[in-house]
Amino acid sequence: MRISNKQPGFTLPAVLVVVGALLILAVGILLVAGIERDTARSFVDRQRAELAARAGLEDIRGILTTEAANDDYIVLQSTLNATLTPGSEPAPHLFIGRGKVAGGNFTQRYIPLFSTISRPDDARLAAPAIEPLTGTNANQRIDFTTLPYRDKVRVAWIPVRDEKDRIIARYAYWVEDLQSRVDPAIAGNDKGNGGVHARSAWPFPAAGLNDQPESDAEPALNQIALFALDPAATDAVQGELGKTLFNNRKLLLSPDSQLAAAGLQPPLTRLKAEDAATKGKTGDFTDPKARAVERGLVSGVLPYEEQPIVPFAEGIDPAAAGKPKLNLNKLLADDRATAVDDMADFIKQALPQFEERKGGFPENYLKTLAANALDYADGDSESTLEEGSHRGIDSFPLVSEIVLQVEYQGKVIQNNRHILRFRMRLFAELWNMSNQPVSGTGRCTYEVGIPLGAIGGQTEGLDFDSPDLLDDPTKAVHNLTKIGDRYHGPSFTVSNLLPDQYQFYQVADASYTIDVGPSSLVLTGSTEFTLTELEGAARGLSLEWNGQMVDRVPRIVRDPFGLEFEVKAPDTHAKATIPGHGYGPWGSEINNMGDPRISRYILTNRTAENDYPQNASPYRRTVRRGSIYNNDPSSRKTRHYGRVLPSEWPDGGHDSLMAPAGVALSSSFPLLYDDTIPPTASQFRNFVPAPRAENAPQRISNRGRFFSATELGRTYDPVMWLPTYSDLPGEPGSGSRDTVILQGIRITDTKPRMPETRNQWPTVAVGNAIATEHGGGNSLRIGRPEHPKFDFPGMRAAHLLDLFHAGQSRSEDAAKREGATVSINGHVNLNTASKDAIRTLAAGILKQDPELRRVTNWTHQISNTNPAFAPATAKIDLGTPTREKAADRIAEAILRSRPFASAAELAAVRDEDNLPVFGNPEVYRNNPGVTYDVRSIQWTDAAAEEAFTRVYDASTLRSRNFRVWVVGQAVAPTISTTASPEILSEVRKVFSVFSDPGERNPDGTINPANFKIRLTHENDF
Repeated sequence: MRISNKQPGFTLPAVLVVVGALLILAVGILLVAGIERDTARSFVDRQRAELAARAGLEDIRGILTTEAANDDYIVLQSTLNATLTPGSEPAPHLFIGRGKVAGGNFTQRYIPLFSTISRPDDARLAAPAIEPLTGTNANQRIDFTTLPYRDKVRVAWIPVRDEKDRIIARYAYWVEDLQSRVDPAIAGNDKGNGGVHARSAWPFPAAGLNDQPESDAEPALNQIALFALDPAATDAVQGELGKTLFNNRKLLLSPDSQLAAAGLQPPLTRLKAEDAATKGKTGDFTDPKARAVERGLVSGVLPYEEQPIVPFAEGIDPAAAGKPKLNLNKLLADDRATAVDDMADFIKQALPQFEERKGGFPENYLKTLAANALDYADGDSESTLEEGSHRGIDSFPLVSEIVLQVEYQGKVIQNNRHILRFRMRLFAELWNMSNQPVSGTGRCTYEVGIPLGAIGGQTEGLDFDSPDLLDDPTKAVHNLTKIGDRYHGPSFTVSNLLPDQYQFYQVADASYTIDVGPSSLVLTGSTEFTLTELEGAARGLSLEWNGQMVDRVPRIVRDPFGLEFEVKAPDTHAKATIPGHGYGPWGSEINNMGDPRISRYILTNRTAENDYPQNASPYRRTVRRGSIYNNDPSSRKTRHYGRVLPSEWPDGGHDSLMAPAGVALSSSFPLLYDDTIPPTASQFRNFVPAPRAENAPQRISNRGRFFSATELGRTYDPVMWLPTYSDLPGEPGSGSRDTVILQGIRITDTKPRMPETRNQWPTVAVGNAIATEHGGGNSLRIGRPEHPKFDFPGMRAAHLLDLFHAGQSRSEDAAKREGATVSINGHVNLNTASKDAIRTLAAGILKQDPELRRVTNWTHQISNTNPAFAPATAKIDLGTPTREKAADRIAEAILRSRPFASAAELAAVRDEDNLPVFGNPEVYRNNPGVTYDVRSIQWTDAAAEEAFTRVYDASTLRSRNFRVWVVGQAVAPTISTTASPEILSEVRKVFSVFSDPGERNPDGTINPANFKIRLTHENDF
């Protein structure tokens, strides 16, 4: 016997011949024994049909041996254009997809995992059509039932021929993906109050993974929400189904044992065709729980290790596709400079356009992202820093306000010379933007490029930071140290600066005695002089933290307004500025959102002045209350240059309180006009509100490892583009209108303000201009709507998941964390997953933002009972978005958007309304319990990305666990391939198959000697 070579599968002609000989021998024995000829013939026919069925299994064994002995394939599915049984669920037909580069573009080579007469042509990633593959002649194919709730499958017959080229048997097969459903032996937990399912919560950084150390009793994916299979369950009332499945894991013995484990006992009835139109699909269980369990669960799925590979996906450079991803934890363990170079170089190679995201950012963008990512996760609080190239953000403070107090102490005559006396005190407010407490030693530079103005016809004096003054003890007494070409104040200790806490420090003190001429020079009491700092002489301020220059405000100019003095009258004036907020001279201000992380990179303009003390808010979030905030006639305080509200930043977030409730505003926030009071005075320190780590804008892990590559979404993204709004849906021109409102004209009645239609600074819109003076408020968008300007292949931040992985991240073994493989254990293939399965991956109350809130009143609260200086908010719970209980919008969008070749494609899925589903408040509109405007939701970037993180960390795009359904027939010998043969015997077998990669090579690749196809279960059907 031989198998037709038209079927591109694995054939065993030698085995078939041997088995055929054994059958002839068996027949001879039976005849000798006196068995009736008909009985012997039936036995032979049965064995021939059995043999044909085994040939189908060997076909699949051959395909998997050839195409799955690697890690670069995907498994996807397609369905017939029309169901064969009216009212039934379409049956998926699987393909292995192998990416390749052709003509500079990616195409897929498709290998059907069902019997066909031909293969699809190589093409771009899409679900291939099934009908052309199974033939037009009904006698060349078979339609048969596999699972009762699905339509029949359609597959082609593969003929088996004898030595006379006659067809004597045939077989057909169809493969089911067991990883399309959830394994209840892995999923689910009982760690919530009352034994309900609980999701990992803040501050654990990986929302999709178990937060306990790795062990057999603590599987990584016990976060998958089994309770969500129950159509009646909600996040608040989870029901009993999930608990029962969790408690009955010992009953999970085979791929079909989940119904027993769910406590669903027979008899269980199914819907008939006449009921399908109104109650479900033909063959579905009538019991909704049983239906969900059957569709969503499977058991007996075997774990394996996998080497993560850069996908053959649009946006990836073809030269990088197919290469191993880099392990983030290995990068963390490497020499830091080498790791930054390797990470940046790999991004540049694989995503050649990615660097264009930076806009006007002046340093090395890719290295800065790498440094920020590594500093987020490492176990220290030091910056990965190379001056002029990159600065990593870690758990250290940044400068949020600067005050220079200028005290003119009057004139004296010494040795027949006029001597003017001054004291300069420099203060810096540090803001711990991270969610980690910090302690360390700080030190700031003293840069005061103000010269003493000409007095009495004399020439202009020296700058106050001139070495000719500071190095001469007869002219200056100070606590400064000269390092290089700059003077530095003394070190000061920062002890336990709490997350989101603000603290002022005096950082420099210098007293001057300046000779302005002989006593014969006539200086009347009314002689005036002005301290004027020229634009060209702008200085700045640097913050040294634990020996590293972690922050720099490049340009500060103190305007002469308010620095006028009379010789006769000692006086004190103070000059303040807010890095990251306002820039430019009065009347030509450029307004930013107030993020100090961007101030280092604004090189071309100087910080704007802030009136002190009336517009200062020491030890608190910035509110320029005296002349701006209080004079804003809007109850919403829309003049954004009068306050800093992280909740308005593109990332979103929360606003720290200004004072404890019940404290009189005059005490908690003094409106003082006395420049002699330093910002460290007790008047400002009194009634400082307790900071909350949950409000900190910068999420830092510092756990010494990445648990998930999705944590790259915490990476500060220093993109610099001119703030420009896109049009609102259905409102052409609203983008340009609102952009004008946002920018405004400071000295006219059209003062800059936040448009009431927006309530947030804009994302980077298509057509935005590059900016050198704007930025802040952004981290990488991985699992929430991308900036429109970057929302296309090759530019999306989610592409970083296509380049990096976190190894076996929960292991206590560093070699596994930093190794070349990841563990696949209970992961669901999103290219084939059922809707019920996908729902369980995402379901559950969001837990990555303990301060998740909504705005209840946009009017700013400035009463003694609620001195928030921000809109009124209320805490909320927010679960996964649903259109109805049985149809999760995330699941629907994934089903509509697949097949996927990459994580970036998954992150960009949209629903039927063309809305992004991950991290988009709009998809929560009309969610059960959501009766408010979803635009009022205030959440952090981690919360916005949480649903995506859950799905990504619990999923894969390929499979190694399958079930093979095979029909084998013995037929009367015939030479016709189109005629209907006489069927002598039929065998129907179903096999559970595991494509076992075996023990891998040290570099993570598959060792062909160890790769095998394992048969784990067999039955008739």
